[in-house]
Amino acid sequence: MASSYSVIHPVDEILTSLVSEVVPSDSQLIANQIFENVKIPERSGTFLLENSRNFMGAGVGLDLERAPGAGRANIGSFDRTNLTFKALIYSAQDSIAMEDIIDSQYPGGEEARIVRKVRRAMMLAKEQRAADLIFDTASFSNDTCTNVMGGKVDAAGTDALTGLDKLKDLVFNAAHGINPDTLIFGRGVFRSLARNPEVRGYAGDVSGAGAFASGNRILTEEATKEVLRNILGIPNIYVGEARRETAVPGATSSEAQIWNTETIFCGIMKGSDAIVQKSGNVKGMPVAALNFEFGGMQAGQYDSLDATRRYVYAEEVQQFKAIDSTLGYILTDCLV
Repeated sequence: MASSYSVIHPVDEILTSLVSEVVPSDSQLIANQIFENVKIPERSGTFLLENSRNFMGAGVGLDLERAPGAGRANIGSFDRTNLTFKALIYSAQDSIAMEDIIDSQYPGGEEARIVRKVRRAMMLAKEQRAADLIFDTASFSNDTCTNVMGGKVDAAGTDALTGLDKLKDLVFNAAHGINPDTLIFGRGVFRSLARNPEVRGYAGDVSGAGAFASGNRILTEEATKEVLRNILGIPNIYVGEARRETAVPGATSSEAQIWNTETIFCGIMKGSDAIVQKSGNVKGMPVAALNFEFGGMQAGQYDSLDATRRYVYAEEVQQFKAIDSTLGYILTDCLV
């Protein structure tokens, strides 16, 4: 009888710890920060989505006043919805010759170097999956910056902060009166905000440093975020800055931004109150998107059958899933 993969190639707890502990140093990677994590007991299941309309009152025209002895008014009820999910297996590996492990004069173990390399490939691929979903105009309501803000962020005369406030209202109206809690920017449009006169004009009021009030200084990333948090009241602000290699092996190197540099997402990403059932089903209040995680990232190593190469691998089982298209809004084409 054939042995299972886990018996032949057991997970290496030391390498798994190494994979986990170096993740926070990748400050440009935001995929693990923007999604609420739902730990699922089975790889697939059903997400039971409550209909917010059930909690928006009895409706106009229904009189709740009751005369003595009269019956009570019946309020309407609306069907809840559901969607299925299935966590997918993502993995990568690399190898090194046994002789190179012995001969290497580089500091640090060769296995540790390879697991960092594999982990980086895994994390960048995960970042790409997150960007593909959050900036997907087929998954969420969307419009152009010009239509919503009255102009592109870096165009002369555009009041970008006022435009973002309008974007906030779009989500508020679609979300039954719940304010958005998350803004996600491509790097280019975010840096344009740091140079936008309206945003810089508010920096002095937020920081208490009057020198900023003239709008003559370009803001740092944190100063720009602080203005947005204080003026818009949106606590979670992320900037997608990571880049990845796009050329095939052997071709000339070519890099590209993972998060579209001219796009903005605004929505409810932290509002889920998920309850996981033993059956694999998940109940939760509306949220724009979730990360269904069956297995966090693990790493291990094994030697080839002829003992000439050592392989190091990393693997995780998860799925990013859009939950409610009305609870997120995307602005595209935000730069001149």
